[in-house]
Amino acid sequence: MAKTTRTKKDGASAIGGVEELPAVAAYLKRINAEGRSMLSAVVKEQHGKYWRDIAVIYFTRSGDVRCAAAEYLPDEAEAEAIKVAVAGAKWPEAVTMKRRPKPPSLWDGVDKDSIYDFVTVEGDYIMSQVRSEGKDGQKKYVPWTFWSDNRWRAMEPEGKLPLWGLDQLKNHTTVFIHEGAKAASYIRWMVEAQTPEAKKALADHPWGNELSNAAHLGWIGGALSPARTDWTALMKAGVTKVYIVADNDAMGMSAVPAIARELRIETFHVQFTDAFPVSFDLADPFPPRMFKTIGKMKYYNGPSFNSLVSPATWATDLYQPPDKKGRPIAMLRSVFRDMWYYIETADLFVCVSQPELLRKPDILNKMLMPFSHAKNTTDLILREYSGRFVKLAYRPDMAEVRMTDGKDAAINLHVPGTIKPAVGDPTPWLNYMAYMFPNEGERKHMMRWCATLMARPDIRMKWGILLVSEKQGVGKTTLGQDIIAPIIGVHNCSFPREKDIVDSQFNGWLAKKRLIVVGEVYAGQSWKAYNQLKQIITDKSVEVNEKNEKGYTVENWAHVMASSNSLKALKMEESDRRWFYPTVTEARWTPKQFDEFFEWLGSGGLSIIYDWAIKYGDYVKSGEDAPMSVRKRDLIDESRSKAQQEAWTLGEMIKEDPKPVSMAFSEVRSYIERNVQGIVHDTDHELRKSMKDAGVSVLPERVKIGKRREFVVHNDAFTAAVEKAVGRLNGKSTPEAAVQISFDLSRKFLTKPNDYAEDRM
Repeated sequence: MAKTTRTKKDGASAIGGVEELPAVAAYLKRINAEGRSMLSAVVKEQHGKYWRDIAVIYFTRSGDVRCAAAEYLPDEAEAEAIKVAVAGAKWPEAVTMKRRPKPPSLWDGVDKDSIYDFVTVEGDYIMSQVRSEGKDGQKKYVPWTFWSDNRWRAMEPEGKLPLWGLDQLKNHTTVFIHEGAKAASYIRWMVEAQTPEAKKALADHPWGNELSNAAHLGWIGGALSPARTDWTALMKAGVTKVYIVADNDAMGMSAVPAIARELRIETFHVQFTDAFPVSFDLADPFPPRMFKTIGKMKYYNGPSFNSLVSPATWATDLYQPPDKKGRPIAMLRSVFRDMWYYIETADLFVCVSQPELLRKPDILNKMLMPFSHAKNTTDLILREYSGRFVKLAYRPDMAEVRMTDGKDAAINLHVPGTIKPAVGDPTPWLNYMAYMFPNEGERKHMMRWCATLMARPDIRMKWGILLVSEKQGVGKTTLGQDIIAPIIGVHNCSFPREKDIVDSQFNGWLAKKRLIVVGEVYAGQSWKAYNQLKQIITDKSVEVNEKNEKGYTVENWAHVMASSNSLKALKMEESDRRWFYPTVTEARWTPKQFDEFFEWLGSGGLSIIYDWAIKYGDYVKSGEDAPMSVRKRDLIDESRSKAQQEAWTLGEMIKEDPKPVSMAFSEVRSYIERNVQGIVHDTDHELRKSMKDAGVSVLPERVKIGKRREFVVHNDAFTAAVEKAVGRLNGKSTPEAAVQISFDLSRKFLTKPNDYAEDRM
């Protein structure tokens, strides 16, 4: 029997609940049922901490009894006795009012945080739920309603149960549905951030940003009985997106399709993994192993919110033909139809709400089975024409999801990050950059590159970043992993190992990415990593090759940020235009400095950096080459073989000589072989290229010297001598005459490299 308390004296005494009538009580005892509301009762069975409804019995005020399960209906004698008893009783009405009345005495001593008030969208009071804990540690939630006879009753209101937190729907169209009012209440308190404690909780929460700017509602019908809840309030309030956050257990998981079926709204499921405790909800602290400690501060390194979100929109309705012959026909709901598109060239389906979600037809059918009446839902998608999409695209420079590349209709797979810009003091960020890059000129180039990547997704820069310091722990990975990646969206970034780039045939880490962070490059004397990464920076498109997937092509918008603890991280050519290699600090910040910086990042600093980037203005142009730096010059020098280094040194001497100098290349090669004192494996082309990198030139045609035709290298003074001689022809020069003058002067100024080098030394 429901508990009833009187708040003030009234005239006649109304009944406290249908089970107070002896005829009804006897019937309910026989079928092992208990009262639930004023005019309903339930037969239920326990499954762990949950209860499942076996049968719900409804009584009308005229004494009729209804139950979907015929075996639980009263027999003829019971039905007659119940009809007489119910019809003769005085029934109060549940009351909705502007505010909650004075609580009953049974609430005395109850913590206010254990009382959850339910209101309408307009804020009118409906009911309360009081949370308590038994001696066995089990949580108990008791519903309380106020009635027209001025009494509180520990029972549910008639009809469907309300959702907790409906008043938030006046300001939000995105909703998180939590299992229970407790989790919803906590997250609402946190994201509204009305107190210092709430603001800190929001800053510390791993998913605080994703949980903000949304309503947080709780359903209380139990994981096994979501149909008891009135879900229509969401549609009536104009909600457009729902995230279901069920508890981390099998029963909570089973509620997701049942709730989705009740909604006609774009729906997603936030699915916790085994890394989270059983029955975990978002009001619980995240597991300690999901945090790393730096100094005195903890930083989250567990799964991202987006990685645990999956589509859960119910796909179909059953349509019964008017003649009522045959089986009902499954038809797509419009909200589902608008979420999935077929891509012809890739033979894949893509979810436009989560474009990173691509599935083969057979896989998608299996994935959708819990959310569809049909076994083959993809056939229904194909039959429901919603436009033709030929290909996949990755276009950060375009906001449209459904787009055209000028030739074919395509689905844009780029999804922006969720960090919002906020005005604030960027000094901690500027201090970090000053610490990381002590050379002021090189630091400016780094800041331009970072600002462009964060604020201008429409610009693809032609050069990447190589960060090298011999000392570990200076904060090289912090820039890409902890600052830029969250701002542009972690889903737009990847963190491959060097062997993933060099040795693997699969390149999923490159497709649909704006930033590739290579944490530790150590190629030493190998050109392989350099050439692979150079191609990544240069190529305009990516042939996507993912395991067990049909290949497809998308635009390449990747920018590379590689780091290493080796000063010989990559081999680099003199003519390289694709790498910026700034000087990185070797003096590590103190733990306290890192703690303060990370605390600032986690307390809104990322939003301030994003705002700084948007206002920066001096962005890298799309056709701009990488700037030169001191470290890059050293790396280029170290990247040459011994023979190439000798060629470059000789070339530099020739270039700086004010007198005209020319040399036959066969003599140059002999000189290099003598100085290296070993077999020279470099080709003539490679050696001449090293000399040209040093600033010398090579005559375009070979010159006959002695009995053989030779390539001739020469300096700028030689070129000036040729131009002077040609000028003396008083405009009567021909191309053939100019070439002949070059040949004649090359013989005149011909120099033996060995004698020349000795003289210059």
